[in-house]
Amino acid sequence: MNYKKIVFGVDVGGTNVKFGLFTYPERELIIKKEVKTPQANQNELLFELIFNTINELVQSNQFEMSQVHGIGIAVPCPVKGGCVGKCPNLSWENMDIKDKISQYFPEHVKVEVANDANAAALGENESLDNPYNNAILITLGTGVGGGIVVNHKIHEGSSGMGGEIGHMFVYEESKEVCGCGSVGCFEQVCGTKGILSYAKYLAKSQQTSINLSEITVKDVFDAAKTGDFVGKKVIDRVAYYIAKSASILAVTLDPEVFIIGGGISKAGQYLIDQITIHYKKIARFTSGNIPFILAHTGNDAGIIGSAHLI
Repeated sequence: MNYKKIVFGVDVGGTNVKFGLFTYPERELIIKKEVKTPQANQNELLFELIFNTINELVQSNQFEMSQVHGIGIAVPCPVKGGCVGKCPNLSWENMDIKDKISQYFPEHVKVEVANDANAAALGENESLDNPYNNAILITLGTGVGGGIVVNHKIHEGSSGMGGEIGHMFVYEESKEVCGCGSVGCFEQVCGTKGILSYAKYLAKSQQTSINLSEITVKDVFDAAKTGDFVGKKVIDRVAYYIAKSASILAVTLDPEVFIIGGGISKAGQYLIDQITIHYKKIARFTSGNIPFILAHTGNDAGIIGSAHLI
């Protein structure tokens, strides 16, 4: 079946670029593709790659460029009005990405650019059976990030830094300096490094079933689920700081839902339950009723959210 209009969602990473072809305005995914990110002369080669791949997907799926309503693009750096100040992963600096990519396409093709975590937040929320008006995504992995959705739109902030919640000050006991140059960041305690460091610290004085020589975050969560003291203690700490951070966001932005994503979210409902226990103790006023849910789109959040930029 050939739809009248289509849109593309593109998720640009330092290693790969993901593409999704969607119907418009339904935004149902027709096909997706992943290609390697150019590692040299990235500016023009990357823009050419985006154009060529989209052109190829249009033709191979029996569409025409005249049917492309727009292209949403997620990039791994702060974005304001389609412009990026600095993007180390892609060697960009003070560049109008929206304008650069628009030059490759006919005038009728709308182009929008957003930070990848913000795009993921939009993708997670808008793909729910009943999307919320206002939502916050908290992503937990090597680092901690997030995205803010207000009235079904990404909140970039005045400089594009909206949603960089991994660098909120929540960890008073911290003595180490975060990669951002500050101390006490959310990321320091709930990122992979912080989780594993605390598990190893506890294991010095407590018995544990965790194999410390090849420890992973999954090992810690699996141990916690079996009642391992170290595992439970670590997860309790992670859940507490997620809840603490969420409580600050709740009285600042008052979202309708917190969506928990990233690799650490694979701990599933166990993690959600632990967060909720702490959150209800910490949160103030009616913000204590805001629910926590797990992200559900996996690696497609970026392309889905990008498609919803259009």
